[in-house]
Amino acid sequence: MAKLFTPALRGTRVVIFVDFMFEDMEVMYPKIRLEEEGATVHIISSKPKGTKITGKYGYPVVTDYCIKDSAYTPADLFDEGIDALILPGGFAPDYMRREKAMLDVITECFSRDVPVAAICHGPWMLCSARSTDGSPVVSGRRATAFTAIKDDIINAGGIFVDEEVVVDGNLITSRTPQDLTPFIHAIITGIRQRQGDA
Repeated sequence: MAKLFTPALRGTRVVIFVDFMFEDMEVMYPKIRLEEEGATVHIISSKPKGTKITGKYGYPVVTDYCIKDSAYTPADLFDEGIDALILPGGFAPDYMRREKAMLDVITECFSRDVPVAAICHGPWMLCSARSTDGSPVVSGRRATAFTAIKDDIINAGGIFVDEEVVVDGNLITSRTPQDLTPFIHAIITGIRQRQGDA
């Protein structure tokens, strides 16, 4: 019998940062879709490993790793391999942008050209994470986000574009859950391009 589907991302590793009150669909849909494509998806938070974290509408996820655990440092993420980082929206980014270890991972992703995909309020973290020169990682980059943080993107030096998905190098951004389909397509394409498969 012929194979009907060959996962495009078999052997890849994707990290999703979460905290309480994340936008449920912006975590659940990417997790399910990327796992369907063969990726291993890890949920990482500042909360202890095994913590059940619920989104705005009550959907739970369980943390695979704690970013603040001294036994598991941000460097470990890159030692084990990371092919993309996803920053969902909701209220969670307001907490996550205060976690230095999370911001350090974002900075390292940019320095290694690892795809960073942020949606809704997720791009807030791009205003807080710093490049090696000290400027926000979004500075000089085309990006979109939920309109409430448009000014934050601009004030951080970003070039705000009101489109369903905006790709600028390794940076992938979208506005709302309604944009999840093109957002996921851009993430899959970004991972495959980095692997030389697209």
